[in-house]
Amino acid sequence: MKPPTIERAAMRLGAIVVLAMSAGIAGGQNVSFSFASDTASEQPTFRGSAGDGHMHLGRVRTDLLVDDANGPLPTLEYDTLFYHDFELTTIGATLLPSGQFLHMYSINGSFRFRGSTVMNVTVLDGVFTSLGDEDSWGTTATIQGSSLAGSTVTYQWMTDDQPAYNLFNGDSTSDMTDFAFTLTNLQSFPDVGVVTPGVILNPQTGLPGLAWQSEGSFSGSAFFVPTSGAVSVLGIAGAGLYRRKRL
Repeated sequence: MKPPTIERAAMRLGAIVVLAMSAGIAGGQNVSFSFASDTASEQPTFRGSAGDGHMHLGRVRTDLLVDDANGPLPTLEYDTLFYHDFELTTIGATLLPSGQFLHMYSINGSFRFRGSTVMNVTVLDGVFTSLGDEDSWGTTATIQGSSLAGSTVTYQWMTDDQPAYNLFNGDSTSDMTDFAFTLTNLQSFPDVGVVTPGVILNPQTGLPGLAWQSEGSFSGSAFFVPTSGAVSVLGIAGAGLYRRKRL
């Protein structure tokens, strides 16, 4: 049996590289996103209006972190502006054995990051919860949604591909996507120039009776599939490797 020629060896090596890269993309982990807190020291992260469930605020400076889901790669950092636009719908309140009330809401809307990078995330059937008294929130709350728990969470990455992180321009798949915000230091404004901790609720609607704001942190993950163009780049890379090997 004759040993393989240099050309055959190069072709084989190129095929192995392409297959390995393709397998890495196909079987890769979710890419994860986070920010520990906004970096706008004189501006809240979240804001809600009085009398309804509308939450809306924009241009909050944040450092968006992108990671390969606890893998070996370094964390990417993007200087961005955070925006959110949500609507709360009252589900109800549950009396806990501790005597606290858990207030629950359905949340729908979107949040996005703009600046050196752009990412939009849309949320359907997420959940907002806050501990408090019968007719008020305390000073903390959570917002969360998971595609494996009945929510629809869609990430849209709108800047350069990061193949090593399984992050590609376009929409995430519907499976294995999630997000969570932790809200702290909830404050409301009963009068001009007056700030109080927590949020008083309208007893008829269960929605905030006062304008409010809070600080917040974020974590989420998504799974992206490369476009056909991105996959073809792998083939070109393999062909280029073959050509270089022949020279």
